[in-house]
Amino acid sequence: MAEDGGPSRRCEGFALAAALLAIVLIGALIAGVLFATTEETRTSAAGTASEVAANACESAIVITITDPDITLPDSIGVAGTISRRVDGLGPAVIVYITRLDSVLYSIVADAITEPINVRGGRRLGMIVKSSISGDHSITIDPISERPWFEPF
Repeated sequence: MAEDGGPSRRCEGFALAAALLAIVLIGALIAGVLFATTEETRTSAAGTASEVAANACESAIVITITDPDITLPDSIGVAGTISRRVDGLGPAVIVYITRLDSVLYSIVADAITEPINVRGGRRLGMIVKSSISGDHSITIDPISERPWFEPF
């Protein structure tokens, strides 16, 4: 108390400064929570898009190896790679078939994602072997050791 019985002059305005500091701190906390929520939403969306792309790649490979009108490359290696586009599976998928030797083929499916969702793309592959039966039909079977792989 001051000599005249009123409040001390040193403490005037302290409540206003403390209230302003509290408001700034609360605002910073709210901004941090909003930023964290936005990043979590983006991460979840990218993960979901990646899973949808992986399912589309798996389906495109299965569609390719079960297609009775499939055309297999004649030459061995990258020069003999053929590609085809598979639509209707969510994201569009391009399937590449590369002949590795006389009976082994690499089938790689690459999901095409939207430019805004770069992290959502996937690429899956499978090594298959072909055989020709007595009626000259071609059967394609995955090798049993490791059917799926994820190329870079």
